Amino acid sequence: MKKLIAFLICLLVLMSAAEICSFGMSDEKLDGEISRTTEIIRKGVVCTHISLGDSSKYKRQEIWVVEFDPQDPVFDLQVTCGGKYTTKLVTVEETVKRFKDANVDKGLVPVVAINGDIWTTSYAHARILGSGTEYGGFSDPVVTHAMTLPRGLDIYDGEIVSSPHTAKETPYERQLHAFGITPDGRTVLGTPSLKIRLNDLSLNGFEEVDISGLNRLPAKNTIMIYSDKVGEDTAALDDAYEIVIDCDYDYVIKHGAAIKGRVTAICKEGDEDPKMQENRLIVTARGTRYVQKVKNIRVGDDVEVSFEISDAKNDGDIWSQVTNCVGGHTILVKKGKAVANTDSDVIPATAIGNTADGHVMFLVCDGRRKDYSVGLKISDMPGLCKALGYENCFLVDGGGSSTLLKESGDGNYEVVNVPCDKYEDGTYGKPRTVVNSIILSFIDESLIPTPEPVQTPTAEEPTDPAAETPTTGGDSEKTGCGSSVTALAVLLTATAAMFALIKKPEVHKSKGR
Repeated sequence: MKKLIAFLICLLVLMSAAEICSFGMSDEKLDGEISRTTEIIRKGVVCTHISLGDSSKYKRQEIWVVEFDPQDPVFDLQVTCGGKYTTKLVTVEETVKRFKDANVDKGLVPVVAINGDIWTTSYAHARILGSGTEYGGFSDPVVTHAMTLPRGLDIYDGEIVSSPHTAKETPYERQLHAFGITPDGRTVLGTPSLKIRLNDLSLNGFEEVDISGLNRLPAKNTIMIYSDKVGEDTAALDDAYEIVIDCDYDYVIKHGAAIKGRVTAICKEGDEDPKMQENRLIVTARGTRYVQKVKNIRVGDDVEVSFEISDAKNDGDIWSQVTNCVGGHTILVKKGKAVANTDSDVIPATAIGNTADGHVMFLVCDGRRKDYSVGLKISDMPGLCKALGYENCFLVDGGGSSTLLKESGDGNYEVVNVPCDKYEDGTYGKPRTVVNSIILSFIDESLIPTPEPVQTPTAEEPTDPAAETPTTGGDSEKTGCGSSVTALAVLLTATAAMFALIKKPEVHKSKGR
């Protein structure tokens, strides 16, 4: 029996080692690496914790890398926010709990999550009227109150919630990029754009209008459009010319969508700002030339707003299929090559990307503590991410926002890293509120409600025996349950065979005595 137990332990160790080895992250030591531990959070999800010492060219660091296969049908990867509106700031943990409660019937059980996109902060980017805020040489007011909008192209479960940041809102030091995933688990990294057009369906004579952006700051010399995901209003200044479009159905903004509605109100300079409500769109124009483009639109006009995602530089076709997307900072690795940059900022960091075999890797690094982890210099990140095994990778966000959350095994969740913000007692680790989160979930089919039973046919109604007889190879096989049962059977068979091999020598020995 002792030999059997030892064998089973060895078998489990070998199975775990084989699973870890099947992942794409490099097992070569980083410069100055002093320790590396690996944990299987859930089958198919591996978390590696790496500590670098003071002698490392990357300096002292505490780094976590989570890897998984997005094409595995038992997993679901989504970008989402923590409230009804995309402008609400919520911690990663709160977002995960909300997401879990909202998706119980879909069987989605969050496994691990990280912080997502950067956003327009009120102290810098969203220049509030009367605040005197200046950023990038711009001090003109843009909004009447804070607007914490994602700064990249963001798509939540198939719905586009924001187009990429525009230069007219607030200048930005780096080009913004985005990471997207398709329903079949393919991933893409690039600089997608969102083309938006407003068309006349009433034949009243106004020309097609190009829209500057979706759910962006209502900057001067732009025409922005807002969906019912933005909040209660557009925060536009009094000089804005706003057009209210109401739809008689629950629209979803996605690639190829052509949303039809009717103009129900026009708010001119000095008028009370329109309020947002469900199934409403609001067009906001600022600047004489831009207001002129929409002045021929009248109350009662039937209009259509079309949306199209494209990436002129690369991978244009795949972007049209992306259903979850998060924006962020700088590309670090592209097609296996480190992308050099000269940014000397040192920050805690969150990055996301893929390996050569299509696996997704999350990276979170702590920082701003000399005695623990100093944070990564942005110019060092490409080399580090390349050494870890990334094929494509970009910096999502950093600073106090960097958060890695995982399930703790008892239905709860724990923050794995130590965020650099402090609690009131002065200790580190206080999670920061963020504009969205990236959540990897396990699909637990046992949580999905069973469909209502079909009524038994009456005596007068002939039955179809073929329809009532279950066939082999049903839904359970399609979802992977069949393969799990087969794998278990194989394992039990192998164990039984090894048990026989172990017991057999013992019998021979007893006979020889």
